[in-house]
Amino acid sequence: MKKIAFISVLIILLSINSYPAGKWEIGFHYSSWSLNVMKSEIEKNFDPDLELYDPAKGKFNFDSNGNNLGLDIRFFPGGKNGAFSIGMSYERNNFKAKINGAYTDQDNLGNRLEAEAKGTMNVYPHSFNLSFRWDLWPSSRVHPYIGIGFGIGALNGIFKADTKATLYYSSGATQTETAYEEKTLRQVLDEMEDDGDEYPLGFFPIVHVQFGLRGEITNNLYLLGEVAVYDGIIFRGGVAYRF
Repeated sequence: MKKIAFISVLIILLSINSYPAGKWEIGFHYSSWSLNVMKSEIEKNFDPDLELYDPAKGKFNFDSNGNNLGLDIRFFPGGKNGAFSIGMSYERNNFKAKINGAYTDQDNLGNRLEAEAKGTMNVYPHSFNLSFRWDLWPSSRVHPYIGIGFGIGALNGIFKADTKATLYYSSGATQTETAYEEKTLRQVLDEMEDDGDEYPLGFFPIVHVQFGLRGEITNNLYLLGEVAVYDGIIFRGGVAYRF
């Protein structure tokens, strides 16, 4: 992660040296984040190791939301009306998911098992992102822009789950067991590795494709709004000052 951040800073410094007449811009942004665009794929592959619940017998349902807060520093090699810019940002990402599942299993003797699981997963991969942006018709006071970027975040997160299993005997008796588990994301990944399903990366990858609108509300002060793909769908608003 440190190596990629160093390379990103080096690229920005090289751009600055090549265009001494360029302009700087600093901005803040806030985003609402959803991964439900990936809902079916996550439900299909999510397979936690839980007490009292067998994922092979019951499907997990997944719902997500989150937010993102960032500080962005950009350089415009072409100056005030330059279309292209390169930026480096620090992002505080917060992804929250709710997971639930249930199934019923019955044996040949008439005994019936009802199992359910409810859990939350909080992942907070704070990251450094490098982005490239093109302002369309930049001399206009209000104009659209497009951009691409990428980043890396630490594998930080917590998974919590409550499971319950109730066995209904054919004789009429019942037996109920409950369990609570809490694991870090690192522990979950270690268990996956022990099961032969190793996570291939040592970091949380971020891909960013943005489509936005930018308006100058006063000299060198801008408001921005965008819809973007950011490992999911985000709706972002921000403010930026150019100097």
